[in-house]
Amino acid sequence: MKILLFLLAFAFGSEWLFFRQVSFPALVDELLHYRVVYIGEVHDNEEIHEIQLKVIKALYERDKRLVIAMEMFQQPFQEFLDLYVEGEISEEEMLRKTEYRKRWGMREELYRDIWRFASRHGIPLVALNVPPELIQEVRKKGIRNVRSVYLPPRIVFPPPEYREFLLKQARKHSHKVDEKRFIEVQTLWDNAMAYKILKLLFLYPEHRIVVIVGKGHVWRGYGIPYVLSKLMPSVKQAILYPVEEEKFFNKFTLSPK
Repeated sequence: MKILLFLLAFAFGSEWLFFRQVSFPALVDELLHYRVVYIGEVHDNEEIHEIQLKVIKALYERDKRLVIAMEMFQQPFQEFLDLYVEGEISEEEMLRKTEYRKRWGMREELYRDIWRFASRHGIPLVALNVPPELIQEVRKKGIRNVRSVYLPPRIVFPPPEYREFLLKQARKHSHKVDEKRFIEVQTLWDNAMAYKILKLLFLYPEHRIVVIVGKGHVWRGYGIPYVLSKLMPSVKQAILYPVEEEKFFNKFTLSPK
């Protein structure tokens, strides 16, 4: 397995430091060698969404065999994304029937250029997230006691370094964290989204999968890429995400995670 890990030093309100170190065409050239390309985000930052679209357009220009998978939509509503891309329903109807505003809630203008680009070019648009009912079931019973079509037969649990990262993030927002349940819900998300990507790799054997997801789900190659590497060791994955205080690297590196 090979993971390409891009840790991008990013100053809000300025250009990506990464692109002053490595040219954008060189980045795209490198990404063409990978089946799965993650572009981790800070959900409400417009600049990150602009670069997501820029990467998607550049990859599509070089190779039309592209799928866009998004955390922002939940898997039970996939049919409405399909209908939207096929031109059978409008953007407004798609947002209403996927319950985007209730279930995700971030301003749609942050993402609409991405799904409009997909619709305009007939690029499959795939829902990655799980319904809240499954999250509640995991919170109540524990992930070991839950069976779901959204989860792989064998759950991949996070290694210690990633667990500590997740708990550190949780403590920033609350001093009272049910650590066990918090980790189990994160494990649910990472496993469910990785399992969906695995299915896409078989459904679209010639395509590249671009994954739009929160950066915590791809931190240092953990989260979704880590789970997918256990489910399909041969898959080549590239990871990009913005770095604010991250000291791990300050430019791209190849990392055999």
